[in-house]
Amino acid sequence: MVSGVIIGDAFDPIGLSDGDSHNVVNECQTKTTKSKIYDKELKMYIENEFVESTCVGKYIPPERPILNAIKHKVAH
Repeated sequence: MVSGVIIGDAFDPIGLSDGDSHNVVNECQTKTTKSKIYDKELKMYIENEFVESTCVGKYIPPERPILNAIKHKVAH
């Protein structure tokens, strides 16, 4: 009997189909803007705060010591 795990491992032996989302590092910058407006009817200040976040994802390849060793031997 053949299981799905064996078939999956045969077509993807190093686990590339797991998705690369865990190899993506997000670098985010957050900008906070505050404003204060006087309301004449309420006779008080109303404070507003706006938070803007900008994120950039950076792919970092996984560590593969065996493949790196093979590449190093072939290069030299």
